[in-house]
Amino acid sequence: MRQLPLDLSLKDPPSFANFWQGSNAESWAAARQLAEGGAGPLYLWGPSQCGKTHLLTAAARLAAETGAPCAYVSCESAPLWATLADLPADALVCIDGLEHAAGQPDEEQALFLVFETFVPGRRLLLAATGNPKTLPVAREDLRTRLASGPVIHMVTPTHDDLVSILVERARHRGLELTQEGARYLLSRSPREPRRLIEQLAGLDRAALADGRRLTLPFLRAWLKG
Repeated sequence: MRQLPLDLSLKDPPSFANFWQGSNAESWAAARQLAEGGAGPLYLWGPSQCGKTHLLTAAARLAAETGAPCAYVSCESAPLWATLADLPADALVCIDGLEHAAGQPDEEQALFLVFETFVPGRRLLLAATGNPKTLPVAREDLRTRLASGPVIHMVTPTHDDLVSILVERARHRGLELTQEGARYLLSRSPREPRRLIEQLAGLDRAALADGRRLTLPFLRAWLKG
């Protein structure tokens, strides 16, 4: 398991401000309310690249910036409980990738302990690819707890959403990218938000010598290079 390194020096870190809400506005609002001190748990589910990790990271970052105890952990990496054992009961705990813990006796026990320990607010922000009903957990008492708060389905961004995401994230970096330029970049790039944002980081560096205007000729030359 890894705990989120909250590197506040990153130029464009995941935040609530740079999350494109689109069809996931309900998830955005619910995660922000929890990050600002609301009670949980909140369970977000949906396919890869729908923004779950972005919201969990943004929530932990917002809590950390206000000095509140918090942790982000990924069930994909290593045992769960060791990182959470010393946190106070009112901490915000963001647990990503629950599908990797499902069916694992030790991990399911650790998740059960999370629900029993972080009370009374149970400020738990949970994410998985499946909903609590279909997640292959062996313990029904854990399944009940996973579904004990709001359960919100998230969807992947549409083509128009991805265009808007590119334009907005470029603006956050101080870059000028038109919708025409964003469509051109999207037509020649992986349709994954994370990969697109990584491309913007490369464009950011290259654009320093070009006045920071991402014109079509500039994009064509950059993609060929």
